[in-house]
Amino acid sequence: MKKMDLKKKVMYTLSTGLLACTFSFAPLSAPSVAEAADWGLIGNIFGTVSQAAMEYDQVRTYLLNWGNSPETQQKTLNETVEKYGLDTSVEHNERVSRVLNQLIDHGHYAMEPNSLPFRWRVINNDEWNAACYPNDFIEVNSGLLNDLHSDDALAAVMSHEMIHGLHQHMAKDAPKQVLYKYGTALLTMKADVLQATLGSYIGNYISVKNTTNLSEADADEYGFYLHCSAGFNPGGFSAMTLNMAKGDNTDRNIIKEIFTGAYNHPASQKRFEQAQQRMEEYGYNHVKVKNGTEIFIDDKHFMTAGETPELADWENAYLIAGGICKGIHDYSTVEAWGFGTPDFLSDIAYKDLKNALNDPSLSASLQTMLTNAYALDIHDNDHRSTKAKLRKAEKERNDKITKRQKEVMSAENASSYEGHFEGYTKLGLNVLAYKEAEKAYKADPNSYIQTGNMSRALNALNAEYREKHNTWNDDYTQKAIEYTDKALKICQDNSIDDTYWLYSNMAYYQMQAQNYATSNEAALKAISLKPDEKSNYRFVGYNSLMLGDKGSAVKYYSLYLNHGGDREMVPSELSNEVQANARTLEEIYDANE
Repeated sequence: MKKMDLKKKVMYTLSTGLLACTFSFAPLSAPSVAEAADWGLIGNIFGTVSQAAMEYDQVRTYLLNWGNSPETQQKTLNETVEKYGLDTSVEHNERVSRVLNQLIDHGHYAMEPNSLPFRWRVINNDEWNAACYPNDFIEVNSGLLNDLHSDDALAAVMSHEMIHGLHQHMAKDAPKQVLYKYGTALLTMKADVLQATLGSYIGNYISVKNTTNLSEADADEYGFYLHCSAGFNPGGFSAMTLNMAKGDNTDRNIIKEIFTGAYNHPASQKRFEQAQQRMEEYGYNHVKVKNGTEIFIDDKHFMTAGETPELADWENAYLIAGGICKGIHDYSTVEAWGFGTPDFLSDIAYKDLKNALNDPSLSASLQTMLTNAYALDIHDNDHRSTKAKLRKAEKERNDKITKRQKEVMSAENASSYEGHFEGYTKLGLNVLAYKEAEKAYKADPNSYIQTGNMSRALNALNAEYREKHNTWNDDYTQKAIEYTDKALKICQDNSIDDTYWLYSNMAYYQMQAQNYATSNEAALKAISLKPDEKSNYRFVGYNSLMLGDKGSAVKYYSLYLNHGGDREMVPSELSNEVQANARTLEEIYDANE
């Protein structure tokens, strides 16, 4: 096989789909080889640091491109399902759908323009695991769902995985490790050898640990903030990390060892301690869990959690404590909690706390302790300073995300979202196609292409609706008309092709709305632009029939057939007259030759 340069060979490798491998949601481990190696060492392999950086950028670019394709996302999904099989439990699938949709719809995050919307499947795999691929497909193992009974803990796993996708960790981590592993051999390998070598390495790399320690820590940290911003209980992360640590050694009481400091797996211990610290800071350091089950507020014992039918005592403790932290964070006064009112702790995130407060004495005790906590935030210098510092850090994080959200929704990125729209449209995934068309339109609302694509996306949804309900959705139709009208005003004297496309669409949407005269106007304009195109003759024929003008209906259906139209599309009541007036090109030739 003819040799290729590295750029072409990497593209060839990625095009085979070799990155469709399982990721691991694993505890932090010792630094990987490439993480320990600096750029100077990799630079020595390639001759110079700048040369190494160039090769790194090539690998990273194509990893990003691979992850930015709706087609490869669908391929990854199909291959994962084929390999493991689907978990068909309605309960499992509804849980994942509920949790991920809350994170996606209500979480505060910025998605890069070269990233795809998240998709997911629950698969038949007993391992305690979930994974996010570079193309934002998330696989969730049934074993994870069997073990995590709390949606807040499940949301912790899902938000962690989402951050891997949102921060594009795979594209940042894998290239450096690949270059360190193979060095200049990548430049001399034949493409088919590179395919096997690079694919095998990255596949094995993903199956063992999908990212470096820095990226894992990043996914934990920003996953926590995403988790909380979507309204989940901040204690869910602590409960999740404790559940994960159980898998380190099933023959020992890992949970007890972690609480007593006797645990000898520093990575899992650190991960849990960081989750616990973030929960405490979310509640401005008023709430702590000690000894696994005892909950303290400002160093005063509040309660000892017990087990429930669904939760171990320590899981219950962190979800109760997390509920208190969330309330302190979200409510500025004790009165805002609404003690004694119908709305008291009505949010599902407070479910475990609310269950605990069925004991009236605990409810009264909590109210008293919260009154003291809010007073400390005002009158105690240390508490006041701590709260101000934590709120400032939170504002800076949120401002950074908001800034990035605005940056990615710029006109220069509209084409990326348009590409997603076209990809999902080809796959028949019309809900996702509409969402990406909407992003493209918001990024560039003055583009007649993006505006017109909104009407196309709505029409696809409308076609699905009609198939299910045997009627058009009036709201979809009206919005499609409005977007097409706006696109035509923007388009004006642009290319004939684009203007024709818009008038044809307008004719079709107005016909859906039974505005037959208006549909005729648009169709006739389209005919004037491209008289050899057949579809608009049929539109005028149908509209004329609906308006009671049989003569025009016969005329335009005849012209429709003359331009190669399908005879079966002619209404039966007009069939004889239309066919008498219509002749195909072949019939015209036959008559003369």
